[in-house]
Amino acid sequence: MLLALVLHAAAIEGMWEPSQLLSLGQPLRAAGYLDDPARLGDLRAAPLGAVVSLGGCTASFVSDLGLLVTNHHCVVGHLQRAQKEGEDLVETGFYAASRQEERSGGKGARVYVTQSFEDVTEKVAGKIPAKTGDVQRKALIDERTKKLVGDCEKPGGVRCRVASYYDGLRYTLVRQLELRDVRVVMAPPDAVGNYGDEIDNWHWPRHAGDFAFLRAYIGRDGKPADYSPDNVPYAPPQRLVVSPRGIEPGEFVMVAGYPGHTERWRTAAEVARDATTHLPAYLEDGTWALDMLESLAREMPSEAVKVNVPRSYLSNGVFNARWTLEAFRRTNVVGVANARDESLRRWVEADPARAAVYAPVLAELSARVSKHDAELERDRVMGWVGRSDLLSTARTLYRWSRERQKPDAKREIGYQSRDEARYAARLADMQASLSLEAERRLLERFLARALSLPAGHGATELVAWINAAGPAGSPEAMARAAVDRLLAAPALATAEGRLDWFKQGPAAFEASHDGFISLAVALRPYDDARELESKEDAGAYARLRPRYVEAMRLFDPTRVYPDANSTLRVSFGTVQGYHPRDAVSYAPQTTVHGIVEKMGPHPFDPPAALVSAIAAGKWGSYADPGLATVPVDFLSDLDITGGNSGSPTLDAKGRLVGLAFDGNVEGIASDYVFDAQMARTIHVDVRYLLWYLDAVTQADGLVRELGLEPTL
Repeated sequence: MLLALVLHAAAIEGMWEPSQLLSLGQPLRAAGYLDDPARLGDLRAAPLGAVVSLGGCTASFVSDLGLLVTNHHCVVGHLQRAQKEGEDLVETGFYAASRQEERSGGKGARVYVTQSFEDVTEKVAGKIPAKTGDVQRKALIDERTKKLVGDCEKPGGVRCRVASYYDGLRYTLVRQLELRDVRVVMAPPDAVGNYGDEIDNWHWPRHAGDFAFLRAYIGRDGKPADYSPDNVPYAPPQRLVVSPRGIEPGEFVMVAGYPGHTERWRTAAEVARDATTHLPAYLEDGTWALDMLESLAREMPSEAVKVNVPRSYLSNGVFNARWTLEAFRRTNVVGVANARDESLRRWVEADPARAAVYAPVLAELSARVSKHDAELERDRVMGWVGRSDLLSTARTLYRWSRERQKPDAKREIGYQSRDEARYAARLADMQASLSLEAERRLLERFLARALSLPAGHGATELVAWINAAGPAGSPEAMARAAVDRLLAAPALATAEGRLDWFKQGPAAFEASHDGFISLAVALRPYDDARELESKEDAGAYARLRPRYVEAMRLFDPTRVYPDANSTLRVSFGTVQGYHPRDAVSYAPQTTVHGIVEKMGPHPFDPPAALVSAIAAGKWGSYADPGLATVPVDFLSDLDITGGNSGSPTLDAKGRLVGLAFDGNVEGIASDYVFDAQMARTIHVDVRYLLWYLDAVTQADGLVRELGLEPTL
């Protein structure tokens, strides 16, 4: 049935599970795939066996010595944590000519190698009595999940999670090898990896060399280990073969990666809420925060290195929100969702048996979306207050101190013994991006906003703490006084201080006069109330969403793949351009000459070495025959989303020909509704990567490790 539905679809959209690919042999071959489709369902074989998660991005093994290739923008945090005093490796780039020169990407850097999937739906959601309350339902699911994860991780060296598919209609236990020693090998300067910055972001044509290399290490005993000079490179079971031939327009391509999340199974009410409330609010507040960080970097150069990475992430999020809203207006995404759900409702009500099962589900789901409407502004303000690194750390540390009072199996997910090392690493790594001045500016704005919320709809505990911090006055003056108290020698401003507080019990927190710690304690009733609401909502959705998805799949059998959920997926299609509007047509490839054509003030200021290499016109074996020069980026009609960054782009034989790194602005709303005519994925061409290594960096050793010989 899956095969028939795909063959009759207008376009092969979808982020497919490996197990689904076994049924897609015919459409894969029709699209141009030349290898055995059965291999795409085998996690032990290439190419999927070489594709890994970085915990937010994707990478792939390209040598037998643990060498990984991914996007430049996926390693900016690694670079920030690897740099020494006075360095800015994001700006200058980095290349380790030998393994001894490679630098740790931070204590929290991880590589996750997927080893297996197991359907555990019955073990997670089975035999829950129908009358079980929603909070208790959530507790039962969590208890079962913790048991499955704990049993899975007993051998050690692995990280397991229970992933929800089709909004809880199915649960899968994912087992991954966790590699904890991850080092930076090579990343080009920001002016190469991020050429065009936010001006070009999400727009075609692009000319970004968005690539970088990491290496994974293990202990000499062959087991995953924390960073040590004595560790040895990890030998992956599979690696990708690099194709110096590259790819041409019209040819088959696919990406394998770990897409984060999509919203294609959301109800119309939820889509409308995003369009009218959540996205506009984020755009307004995010734009302010982005302007604040950029102003801070200009005014205080010493802070620029610290805020560079948060700024880049925030900038991408703000851009995404702005253009998603524009796409909602242009393509009527909300109208499409409303029409779909209205058709579903009529279909349900047309049959008494269906109506008995699904009509109450549809009604309750719709009502639940608006359940917390009265507190939307409070939650908006408190969400931004919670973006303070030091306040969020204080709240989490205090929670850790309380959770440790319980037996490990009874602790909340995320606060068990298995999580301690990861959180300790996060406490240490955050120093690289901690800016006290950014903390001040953020908190002054949103504490003042909190004081201005309507009576009865504010954060009572936060307001009480602010009132106690200083004399009454305007919201702005009171917020400044409160922030002065918070930043008066904060105990959590150093890695040592944070790690010390990680060892403390609740009594130490409750007796502390430190600003952030005392505020975290004061906010405990607020946090507990919100957590209880969250558990009730999660339990209700665990009861309702599977039935909604079930109804939708019966009503519309063409909806065959689940939303993205950070598990391994494959998308496939062809290299092709598009026509964004009347009389405008985009070719699917750009070249190095476009880099020179765009040259000017930042962010179009490529390094002199790159400009000289282009001017020399020595392309070696890396030129595209049709273009007679080196291609930089190319387009495909593949279906991706956030988390796919760094995903290997593979040709018809499963060889590496590029890296996915972005989408296009015209298809930006495809997280909600995939637009086959407009949605495009932007990839960096492997020939530009190889040419840059050979002609600009002279990284001959790296080229040889990729299985090729330098030609320049």
